[in-house]
Amino acid sequence: MRMKEIVIIGAGDFGREVTWLIEEINKVEPTYHIAGYLDDDPEKRGKAINGYKVLGKISELSEFHKKNPICAIIAMQDGTIRKRIVEMFPDFKEWETLIHPSVDIADTAKIGCGCVICAKSILSLNTIIGDHCLFNVSVIIGHDGEIGNYVTIMSGSCICGHVKIDDEAYIATNSTIIPKIKIGARAKVGAGSSVIQNIKDGYSVMGVPAKVIRIK
Repeated sequence: MRMKEIVIIGAGDFGREVTWLIEEINKVEPTYHIAGYLDDDPEKRGKAINGYKVLGKISELSEFHKKNPICAIIAMQDGTIRKRIVEMFPDFKEWETLIHPSVDIADTAKIGCGCVICAKSILSLNTIIGDHCLFNVSVIIGHDGEIGNYVTIMSGSCICGHVKIDDEAYIATNSTIIPKIKIGARAKVGAGSSVIQNIKDGYSVMGVPAKVIRIK
């Protein structure tokens, strides 16, 4: 099988983690050739990071694709930034979903395009995952969960059954969301929080139990 040429958008810390993720996938089955990174930081341009070169600016994605067909992944933790980058390239359709080989996914789960799902995560029965989501290490999505587009869920978080999380929400490390809760669009849940009630669009919450710390 011919290996896919892939470009990583973002050469920061998470970009390096995505590089590692791709290398782990390749150990199981050679799937990707990493062409390099695209990043807007001029200090990174032309440098090698984890052995792969920063090829140019993010805006050059379409030019690279014209020269040599590639797929791409956005390695940035902020879902709103991921959305902005996707909207920069309305004609680019080769967004790749990367799933670590150790991830446990139910047969009835559905996953959109452009997602990054890191090691030891679990996606249970009938979960629906939107486009360009990011699940860091050891994230659990309970049965019948509905996760929107551009959602970020950080390491060790547990999303219980029948939870709905709307677009661009951010769930920080080691958070727990009890069953049947709704998290609004662009809402933020602070690290180590326990969410026991619905969170409105744009609200930020934190604590055990989580309480509102910022409105919009």
